[in-house]
Amino acid sequence: MRTAPTMLRRDRNRPVGLVAVPPSLIINKYDVILVGGGPGGLSSAVYLSKKGLKVKVFEKKKLLGKPVRCGEYFPVKEEMVRLLPRVKCIDIIDAPDDSVDSKCKSIRLVSPRGHEFEFPFAAYILDRHVFESHLGDIARSNGADIDVGVQAHFYPDEEGGWVGPTREQADHGEIIIAADGYPSETAERAGLPEREYAGPYTVATNIEYLMTDLGVEQDVAEMYMDPRYSPGGYGWIIPKGHGRANVGIGIREPYVRRNWQIRELLAGFIDKNKVAAQRLRGGQKASLIGDSLPVDGPLARTYTDRVMAVGDAAGMVMPTNGGGIQTAMITGRLAGEAAVRYFEEKTPLSSYEEAWKDQIGLEMENSKRMRQASDRLMGHGFVFDMMLRLMGTKRIADVIMCQVPSGMGLFVNMMA
Repeated sequence: MRTAPTMLRRDRNRPVGLVAVPPSLIINKYDVILVGGGPGGLSSAVYLSKKGLKVKVFEKKKLLGKPVRCGEYFPVKEEMVRLLPRVKCIDIIDAPDDSVDSKCKSIRLVSPRGHEFEFPFAAYILDRHVFESHLGDIARSNGADIDVGVQAHFYPDEEGGWVGPTREQADHGEIIIAADGYPSETAERAGLPEREYAGPYTVATNIEYLMTDLGVEQDVAEMYMDPRYSPGGYGWIIPKGHGRANVGIGIREPYVRRNWQIRELLAGFIDKNKVAAQRLRGGQKASLIGDSLPVDGPLARTYTDRVMAVGDAAGMVMPTNGGGIQTAMITGRLAGEAAVRYFEEKTPLSSYEEAWKDQIGLEMENSKRMRQASDRLMGHGFVFDMMLRLMGTKRIADVIMCQVPSGMGLFVNMMA
């Protein structure tokens, strides 16, 4: 019978149940090893370490949350309650004051022909390094080990698996949580359908500048639907305070009609989009980042007997808006809860998938269907513009917030 998790802290370097083992043969054994120290992995680590389990996190970045790989847009808890009303751990959606660069009161969507639709929606714009360092500090204070600057690999075995830079330098975990983003090497090595997910319509490529010396409104986040410069996705201007903003585009390859590189498309958005160019006039480009994002909803399977995938590694990104920080935190927490049930009650890890389907599954499926429906129109600027004008602000807000707009259910089903 397994030793209780809380007993594992008595000797953090000695495997439970083994005595008189030569020092050269002593290995680090953990209850749970997390591959990836982003919001999903760290949210799991916080919960698991508070429950007394022995936890290890590997993060390939040298600093938690840096360099940034997203727009840092973080809807406040009250908005997430509206967006995901069945989530039971919604209280984890919070950010310490020193991690908030600015606060937005609304979202403004700009159509392909420059028509603007604005609706209230409160959000923080984060400093991801400060935000994730805060989660890491909580996990460490409860006994979790966090190794940064380590490109860790997963080597499965029948009792969980080994995780480390090489097999010889690896630690052993009874449960492994894949939180290493998309595409997830850990999920693929575990046998989850990570590779099957990949496709030109289901994965977006994102590129973003941090720009300075701007005069953009500091309390409005803007989304630009412009198939010329963000084909298959959208552009954004997300203010970060003090004249700064994250300015970027997301694209999908089938919608790129000309032989353009993504940097050229971003330059076109900044310099030639009629509305954005006016907003960004005089701005300076401070840094450039890029990333890939899954936009087709969750993987067909997110667990095995000993592995769970969370956040981007599991496809937990809202397809209609690209939001993934909160869904990473929520699925990270749900995976942590499933791991605790596994150790305390021998409950299979299938309880993780049951939990996320119950709490966010409907919204993720709605978002996927609406993204699929919009794909039919996204490549046609005039038609898409007309559709947005016919929908109006309220229905546009519903789509962005992963709700099927009133009276449009049949249309979405036919187009998806």
